[in-house]
Amino acid sequence: MLGRLLATLLSFILACLGAGLTTALFATTPAELVGLPADVASDRIVRLIETGVFAAVQSFVFSVPFAVAAIAVGEWQRIRVWTYYAGAAVLIALVGFLAHWSGEMPGQPTIVNNYALSAFITAGFVAGLVYWVGAGRSAGRDERRGAGVPTSPATTGGTPAEGAGKA
Repeated sequence: MLGRLLATLLSFILACLGAGLTTALFATTPAELVGLPADVASDRIVRLIETGVFAAVQSFVFSVPFAVAAIAVGEWQRIRVWTYYAGAAVLIALVGFLAHWSGEMPGQPTIVNNYALSAFITAGFVAGLVYWVGAGRSAGRDERRGAGVPTSPATTGGTPAEGAGKA
């Protein structure tokens, strides 16, 4: 059980890093970096990574309660399909977008635009996929037996014939 907890925590941290770097790449695109001289590009890459880590910390702090709930349901129900984790992370990102929007001051520039919304949705999608690769694919696995708990085809994304022999 401790191993599973550590795997989910590490996967969540990596998911936040993925979301943070994705967000940073919306601010400084790879196309902008390609045409720069090497010394300027290396400086921008360092700043891009710093911005990504900062955004990852913000993602972590904001999303912890939502992610814990989504991960708990995924583990409890043994949901191992990537669409669940990507969808849950996109929903969490949309809640974050709404939180930013609700905190805006009247008369100031707004976050409500297609580019910002695309950045939030993409960052959530990347975070969900990263989490699924790290821990979601094996949600609900019983480590004591060394094998997974039998699952229904609905939670693994397979057909009844495929799900019957899977562990």
